Amino acid sequence: MVKLADIAVTHARTFSFQCSACGKCCNSSPLLTMAELFRHQDRFIGCLSLRRVRPSHPEARALAAMLGHVLPGGDGLMLAIQGVDYPSLAHCPALGDDNLCTIHAARPTTCAVVPLDAWTPDALQAAVLDSRRNGAAYIGADCISEGTRDGYQELVRHGRITSPVYAEALAQRRAAEAAEKAEWGNAVFRLLLPELLAAPGGIAALPVEGYRTLALAPVLAVIAAGSEPDRLRCLAFIDAQVALIRRHVAAAIARKHPADRPVTAMLRGFEAVLLRLAVSLREGQAVAITT
Repeated sequence: MVKLADIAVTHARTFSFQCSACGKCCNSSPLLTMAELFRHQDRFIGCLSLRRVRPSHPEARALAAMLGHVLPGGDGLMLAIQGVDYPSLAHCPALGDDNLCTIHAARPTTCAVVPLDAWTPDALQAAVLDSRRNGAAYIGADCISEGTRDGYQELVRHGRITSPVYAEALAQRRAAEAAEKAEWGNAVFRLLLPELLAAPGGIAALPVEGYRTLALAPVLAVIAAGSEPDRLRCLAFIDAQVALIRRHVAAAIARKHPADRPVTAMLRGFEAVLLRLAVSLREGQAVAITT
């Protein structure tokens, strides 16, 4: 998401887009909903991403309130399910050798809004496109063009989404995130907030636009408490994620890439947390969540 407070948005600007299937936008694991992660539990390693925001634009504040949570002091905290993988791979686990998505028919809803951003209001999407058009990840892709261009689909004009396809994709993604907030986000926020406020390096130390990454245990604990089928579903998910983490760690050790070492440590930490949660869920114990 673009840093809205730092960008002067010109509403008259028009941007168009044409996917060239270069794969540059598929350079990492995507954001997902928990339903999507359950569906792709053998492909994406999931974590809980926390992001502190302080939007200055009225529409950005309204969107943050709809999708996020209010911290003491008024800042917002966005909770999201994020896929994680090794930086040396530099591509989404679902990207094929031909630069096409191998799960396109069942791809996460966030992928359908690319190159737009669902956490940015429609009126400010021009800033997102301008940033990505000049960003390092998109250099040479030539998929985003200012103005209209033959063979390109117009996306935004005068602060509006002019593509019906992208307008619908944004609406679907935001609806999915709002549903996640109701299903587990509010409960996880209440569960984590006291510890995050008290812990050294917690939310108080997280800068605006800063991120913190946690294991999925708080989300799974909330979901598993819903019903017996939910508990069993979460246990099956943990088994799949632990197996996936172990495969990825083994492959990273074989690659011996220095940049991968912090991720290996993080994934091993995730594995340990998930295994502890699984023990509690199998024994029917009350789950104590630590970050």
